[in-house]
Amino acid sequence: MQDTILNNKEKYNIVIQNFEGPLDLLLYLITKHKMSIFDICLSELTDKYVEYLDEMTEKNLDIASEFIVMAATLLDIKARRLLPEIEQKDEEEDVVTEEDIISRIIEYKKYKEVSELIQNIYTSNFGSFSKPFEKINYNEKVVYSGQDFSPKEIYDTYTIILERKASKVNKNAKAIENIAIYDKFTIQDKVRQIVNYLNENDNMVFNNMFSTRACEKSEIATAFLGVLELSKLKQVDVSQEYLFSDINVHKKDGKDIFVDISKLME
Repeated sequence: MQDTILNNKEKYNIVIQNFEGPLDLLLYLITKHKMSIFDICLSELTDKYVEYLDEMTEKNLDIASEFIVMAATLLDIKARRLLPEIEQKDEEEDVVTEEDIISRIIEYKKYKEVSELIQNIYTSNFGSFSKPFEKINYNEKVVYSGQDFSPKEIYDTYTIILERKASKVNKNAKAIENIAIYDKFTIQDKVRQIVNYLNENDNMVFNNMFSTRACEKSEIATAFLGVLELSKLKQVDVSQEYLFSDINVHKKDGKDIFVDISKLME
């Protein structure tokens, strides 16, 4: 009874992990059960492998097809070792033997150890590899012809260089520069303008100060946003008698306005 409990306990203590393939799982089972990779009991390893797949099935985990194929191959090898061989083997039939499986596991173990070594090197060097400094010696020396050039030849060469440079200049560069120049209005600038005006006057008629005749639409829109900012900061009162009438801006309680322009619109 106690042996049964221990066997069940061992069965349900299996930890499900992610494996790169059936050979990875076989190598894990060999290491876990402390088997010698050069003296593997394939029958015992087959039982452990099938037991592990059963545990994955009980936990409703998806099992890749290659794991099932390996299980079938191991069970086939185990069956051939236990049962007498009745029919003569077809020489052309490709049969996987116990030696083939063990050889694959040994090769996989080598590749896995090398990949882990490379990964450790990569991690310890933060993904970079350095090459030792090498001093390169140049044997070739620059030899000047020693030819003398006349002043006219130097002048002609310099003229050619200037003409070549002039041909590369965009003739429309000045026009492009003029197109790129435009007025830029910021809310901070408009707030500063409105505050300066109100500190000298008790009232401002927005439509007069920023009229469509004197200002661009973008400047009017920016100035209106500046008025809204001052209203939000409770520095001004804004009123309008009816739709599309003049917008009147008054100082709050008639006091001068003090606003930190740099912190607007943060």
